[in-house]
Amino acid sequence: MASATSKVSVVTTGTSVRNRKKSYYVTDVTTLADGSIQRQTYRSDAQGNNKQLVQTVKADGSGKIVSDVVSSGASAQEKRDLANPNSTLRSTIRDQTKKAGESALENEEQAAAGGLTDVGKKNLQVVSCGSGNKATSEEQSGDTQPLVPRDIPASDKTRNQFGDSVYPLDLGQTKQDVIKFTMVEYVPQDFNQSGQFGLSNAARNQKGERGIGTVILPIPGGIQDSNSVQWAGQNMNALEAAAAAIALGTIKDGPEGAIDATTQVTNAIKGGAGEVKTALASAFAGAASGTGGQLLTRTTGAVVNPNLELLFSGPALRTFSFQFKMNAREAAESREIVKIIRFFKQGSAAQRSASNLFLKTPHTFKIQYLHRGPGDDNDNPFMNKIKECALLSVAVNYTPEGNYATFDDGAMTSYELTLSFQELEPVFNDDYANDNDATIGF
Repeated sequence: MASATSKVSVVTTGTSVRNRKKSYYVTDVTTLADGSIQRQTYRSDAQGNNKQLVQTVKADGSGKIVSDVVSSGASAQEKRDLANPNSTLRSTIRDQTKKAGESALENEEQAAAGGLTDVGKKNLQVVSCGSGNKATSEEQSGDTQPLVPRDIPASDKTRNQFGDSVYPLDLGQTKQDVIKFTMVEYVPQDFNQSGQFGLSNAARNQKGERGIGTVILPIPGGIQDSNSVQWAGQNMNALEAAAAAIALGTIKDGPEGAIDATTQVTNAIKGGAGEVKTALASAFAGAASGTGGQLLTRTTGAVVNPNLELLFSGPALRTFSFQFKMNAREAAESREIVKIIRFFKQGSAAQRSASNLFLKTPHTFKIQYLHRGPGDDNDNPFMNKIKECALLSVAVNYTPEGNYATFDDGAMTSYELTLSFQELEPVFNDDYANDNDATIGF
């Protein structure tokens, strides 16, 4: 068993001089007697003192992460950075872990405790990249980079911090139920790199906080939702089904499968009634003459049964609309209303890249109905949940009373804000798995 501490590293966050901030970090790496390795990262001062634990990650002797805990003392920004494999903080932790870990491993005299064996080196790499990731192998640990680069930087003037707003200002004193909008930094889907086929939403669905601002408002009237899926009528007649069976047999078993499927179709035709032969003869004659299926209809007055059936064709994305009328009762409340309108307008705007060559996705939003009963401030189980949403439109009526009226400073006496959202992904059956039947869920 041995341990070592890295040198102090500085991490700078913020995209402009106004919100730029420097934070200092050190990392301890400890090799344990059972072959496992533990990494603890701390926020500190510039000298490495006054340490505050940010995250602890432990990997067992097989390279599996058995514990990944973000401390309650971690800031919201740190939680976001720990959940982002490409963040500067994650890169700093990897570098610190490598250097401190190598020192710790060099102090080990027996390979059973990690030593300088390949296992020890692999475990060191695993814990260095375990930030915000419950992966169980080196390939899943975040060490590999996304197959599609995500590091296109936004313009330095892009706003990534919005603060918290509430209307009316005394809403917290009323204890009434509220609707909470949390703006978050958009995280795209990524191609899975863990051997699973398809796309992954792992980064988007991680527990780490990505919030960059909130707005809390009274719940408006007209709240509703509509869950739907797409079904469509599809045809497959007997001839098409036979051709599909032959194609499927070929794909599954090669030439032998094609022969077996063709034999089965041929035997079915031979054993069929006279109408089967009539249908086949008319179908082939129609195809050869270019007259299609009308030949059978003209000669027999019948059509081949299309076997029309309603089939599931895909999910649908839900949309939500909210309308808020806000009247300022004092100057401070007027400024808060303006701040809220700016929050939604600027947050939903497309972002330009630093090079101006690309446009980046706007920020997205999480929406919650909060019940404020005695001692409560949780999701209302009697209202629907909403997945992460894109803000499609922001409409502001500056004269909702029908006439132009301002205060002495020019602020409008009343504003009407209309917001239209759409969820980023559909609602699936297993989304309800963590709820019981006493809640509405999604």
